[in-house]
Amino acid sequence: MATKSILTRRNVEFAFHVAALVLYSRVWHWHTTPAAIVLPGATGFGWFFRYLTFWSYTLQLIQFFLSVLCRILPSSKARYATAIAADRLACAVFGLANTISAMFYAIEYTGKGLLDADHEGKPWWLAETVHLLNSIIAWVDLFLVEERTFHGNSRHLVVFLVISYCSWALVVRHIYGKFPYPILNKLPFPWGFIAFVLTGTAILLAIFEMGKFVKRKCSKTKEKTQ
Repeated sequence: MATKSILTRRNVEFAFHVAALVLYSRVWHWHTTPAAIVLPGATGFGWFFRYLTFWSYTLQLIQFFLSVLCRILPSSKARYATAIAADRLACAVFGLANTISAMFYAIEYTGKGLLDADHEGKPWWLAETVHLLNSIIAWVDLFLVEERTFHGNSRHLVVFLVISYCSWALVVRHIYGKFPYPILNKLPFPWGFIAFVLTGTAILLAIFEMGKFVKRKCSKTKEKTQ
């Protein structure tokens, strides 16, 4: 009986979010250490935030922090508000994380180095952690957490994030004279950049809708079995 009471869905959710928060915090912190100096993002304007991958990873870190926080805050109103924020962010970042994974592997396998060039001293685990494990964890979160609503506000947040990063990428290009990703520099500007952004946005929104569809299907299946 004691084991069953411990292994409730809510407790499993909390343990998962704590573990994810620890993992993401550790990987994020690694980028601040001297070991990360081998990577191009470690120096210069914008730091690693020049890259959309780091934006997404940071947003997932914030999501897991909010997911843990909403379980331990003393005020019920604060817990509710934090849970809503965690849900909105989680659903938006679900699409972002999976889009990054899909585009990274699709582009890297067709043209090596167009997104992520190899660098001597780069740890073996880094690329898969930020480009594959991030999406796996997002899917686990979707299936595990009942409160993932894919609310319209999350879709609006997706659009806001796209506009924000595209604007930021143009600032980076203005300062550096080039985009942070080699593939963008090989495309004709501005139409190549616009086409790439529109393609990425379409994929992102499609994955968001897929997540919404899968979550609703899972919820309906659960209701029928109860």
